[in-house]
Parts: sequence; structure tokens; C-alpha cells
Amino acid sequence: MSEIFPAKSALIALSGGVDSAVLLAKAKEAGVVLHAATVISEFTPNAEIKAAEELAARFDVPWHPICLGLLVFEEIRENPPERCYLCKKIIMREMKKLARLLGMEAVFDGTHVDDLTKARPGIRALEEEGIISPFALAGIGKAEIISEAKRLGINAAPPSACLATRIPFGTTLTEELLEKVDAAECILRDGGVEGILRVRICGTQAVVETETQARQTAKIYENKLKQLGIEEVSYRDYSAGV
Repeated sequence: MSEIFPAKSALIALSGGVDSAVLLAKAKEAGVVLHAATVISEFTPNAEIKAAEELAARFDVPWHPICLGLLVFEEIRENPPERCYLCKKIIMREMKKLARLLGMEAVFDGTHVDDLTKARPGIRALEEEGIISPFALAGIGKAEIISEAKRLGINAAPPSACLATRIPFGTTLTEELLEKVDAAECILRDGGVEGILRVRICGTQAVVETETQARQTAKIYENKLKQLGIEEVSYRDYSAGV
């Protein structure tokens, strides 16, 4: 992996997930001059912010929080099917601004080759903004990243994705609604629900998606979820987000 970095200095878009974590570690190992940045917005799970800051500290890379209000953009609040593309454009433009201020040659992100086979509108935004995805360019997929994470002692936590992915397209996004999603998932995580977790909210109903073996643990906390203003809770196996 040490030969996959096409710039001598870069700002890493650090989400706190395993892909960007391994990217950070390998770029550091390869001698790339690094800074890392994490966007903190209404869409960012609190756990991811903490994880990103801790990762940057662990690998001795300066970390920059980029505080960004995404709900000020009407086209984002309306939650159209192209929301991910629109958000990614805004976020990566902020990353590029910071990279220029820091004198970094490029912005790297953790997109890998397996991501290219999925319907992810955000990837188009990365290409349009000139963001470099070293793993994707080198043909490196998730399995190799997970293997490298184990070697490095990086926790391969399940992917989280932004909080807006829990809300159906066309439903107006509000800070209150997004905070409810984050609070619900924190209740379940703190209660011991492991693996992939999504709490998808539509009106007063919530669908809790977990891996099969975690469902019974999740059901223990149904009353706590209802204290958030959720009237009806159902359960199913995780499926890829909207």
C-alpha cells in the first residue's frame, strides 16, 4: 500500500470510519505530510466526531474540525434523491479551501474500489471536485482495508453513514429530527447493540435495522426509544441505506 499516494502532502477527509482511518495510517507510514479534517454538521453522528479526533491524535496528525451548517441550504433541507451528491459537493469544497490554507497539495478520501460498484451519488461529487481516492485508484477493496486495519490495531467499527440517510427522501430535514435519530442510535449502542445499526424514522414511526443476532438486544430498549417521541417501533435486518 505504500506506493499508492500520488501527492507528497495531503489533507485527509477523516470520517472516523475504518476506510479513512486506514488511509490516514498508511499515508503517514508512507511519509506523506498530513493534516486531517472532519466535517461537523447536523448530519454527523457524535460518535464519529470523537473517533476521528482520537485517530488523528493516535497517529500524531493535526486535526481540524470543520463546522458546517448544512441545513441552511434549502436544496439540502428538502432532502431530494440527489442529497448525497449536493452535500458532498459542499463538504469537499470546504475541504479544498482548508487544504489550500494549509499548503497541502491534495485532498484524500477513503473511497475504495468496491464503492465504485454501488449507486453512490457522492462519488460523482468527489470526481468533479478533484478529490483523490488512493484506495480506489489502486484497486484496493474493503477486504484488504479490513485486513490492514487488523494489522494496525484499528477498530473496524461497522459503517455509520450520515444521519440524513435514516430519513426518507422528500421528508424535510430538521435539526430536531436528526438529533432524534442520533439519540435513538446512541441508546441502542450504549445498550450493547453491536454490528451495523440504523434507526430509520418516518413521522412517529421508527424502523430499527440491525444484524439478526442483535435484534433481541435492541428490543430491550424499545420503551426508551418511545420516550424520544417515537410511537411505533418495528425491527428488521439491515439493508443498504437510501
